[in-house]
Amino acid sequence: MIFDDEQNHIYGFVAICIFIVVLLFDIRQFKKSKKWASFTSSVIGLTIAFGLFTTLYILKQRDNSPSKIYCVTKMNDFNGISIDFREDGTYKLTSWSLGADIYRGKYKIKDSIITIDKSKIENAITSKRFVIRQDGEIDSSGIQEKSVYQIDDQGQLIKQSVDFRVIDKKKTK
Repeated sequence: MIFDDEQNHIYGFVAICIFIVVLLFDIRQFKKSKKWASFTSSVIGLTIAFGLFTTLYILKQRDNSPSKIYCVTKMNDFNGISIDFREDGTYKLTSWSLGADIYRGKYKIKDSIITIDKSKIENAITSKRFVIRQDGEIDSSGIQEKSVYQIDDQGQLIKQSVDFRVIDKKKTK
């Protein structure tokens, strides 16, 4: 999670270096044979590079939708879970410890009930349904903070499940 972008930059740099070596070899072959077929490996390399960069761009676009509700686990330690419910109807659940596992899906919200498309994610999410409650502490601006709880099909809070607090991303920037 920390070095995701750096890792992609290193792969890109290595790929460019290899491509330059192959291109120089193909140019030397073309000068000897005068056949355009000498550039076959360079064309294949360009095609693969184009596919790689297109894929990276598409993957980066998944996270462009602004947050509607962003919440994190109430326990503050080295482990945790965050859920980013986005404006486009998708969510991104990140479970971290030393690394991070990311789960994505779709959600619907009606009044204060959020329904996601999966009923079990790792050991933390045990229900498809969540409820938003205004029961947190009162912040410095006098607004009562919100919490998100997992609920069962009857609308009852699930005991021993992970609870979340809603964070205003605008205030943390």
